[in-house]
Amino acid sequence: MPVITVDCNKLTREQKRELVKSITEVSSKIICLPESTITILIREVAAEDVGVGGELLCDRV
Repeated sequence: MPVITVDCNKLTREQKRELVKSITEVSSKIICLPESTITILIREVAAEDVGVGGELLCDRV
């Protein structure tokens, strides 16, 4: 059972639905497993909790 984790910014419920559907379809095709075996975990991360290049994402222009 593949488990795919997506770390991203805050999403709407509709965006999550679309993301899960798309990732499931593509993953199923690529790894040749039924869609029912694929689990997608979405972890929303606030921009203040991510640092890139020595600065917080929320501080970038």
